[in-house]
Amino acid sequence: MAWSGDPLWLADVLRAEGLKVIEHDGWKFRGHGDFGNVIGVLCHHTAGGGENDWRIVQNGRSDLPGPLAQLVLERDGTYRVIAAGVCWHAGRGSWNGWPTNNANYSVIGIEAVNSGTGSQPWPAVQLDAYKRGCAAILRRIGRGSGDCVAHREYSSEGKIDPWGIDMNAFRRDVQTIIDRKGDAPMSAAEVKQIQDFVKGFVGPIGSDVKDIREQLCGLGQRDAGGYKGWPQLNGATLVDAVAEVLKRLDALEAKDCPVINIPGFPDKAA
Repeated sequence: MAWSGDPLWLADVLRAEGLKVIEHDGWKFRGHGDFGNVIGVLCHHTAGGGENDWRIVQNGRSDLPGPLAQLVLERDGTYRVIAAGVCWHAGRGSWNGWPTNNANYSVIGIEAVNSGTGSQPWPAVQLDAYKRGCAAILRRIGRGSGDCVAHREYSSEGKIDPWGIDMNAFRRDVQTIIDRKGDAPMSAAEVKQIQDFVKGFVGPIGSDVKDIREQLCGLGQRDAGGYKGWPQLNGATLVDAVAEVLKRLDALEAKDCPVINIPGFPDKAA
């Protein structure tokens, strides 16, 4: 199974996974032609490690015109969507089930910002976003983590990227996320929708808690945070008042006095 055509859904799929996304102007029309079947994800590092690495990915180098990958993953876990069309990122190489020396037309490239020299450890937030982004794309195209590949694993040209990532462990985590499906993190829009519903249904949480404490503990909760009770109950709290009622009912029952059943109170004889 594979997706056929340009992945115009990239931004939506990443956001649905709960990831931060920046869409670059014109990304849906940027690329070196159109995809055939999209069958996997190729993982890279930028080899720069700076905040402007995306510019090279989008605009290219003197020896290679951009775009050089569909996505750039910043160190804070933000994805930049650069292009939907074919990008020059794979080079020559092979992987099981992929076209030899021609993967650019079949796989999506992710360039993660890292120097690739060992001088920049991978931030946890970036690694997490790397795995979740790969999983979201693979789930969308109906592929498993076996089609999540390091550039160094594919390349026959001596590539080393992405530096320092154990791809076997990486793929295990990616597959776990793919399999999670319904438990995938909610998008920011979905979270806000639920929050708005809760607020509309029960009001502000802090206000509700205060109201409940006030009902149980008396007016002293309103300002002083105390437990002064209610004047209508001779200064007792609601709990103390109920306890006193039960105590007096017990006393009446002990004297063989008729006791009026109160709806909702437990029947001791039951």
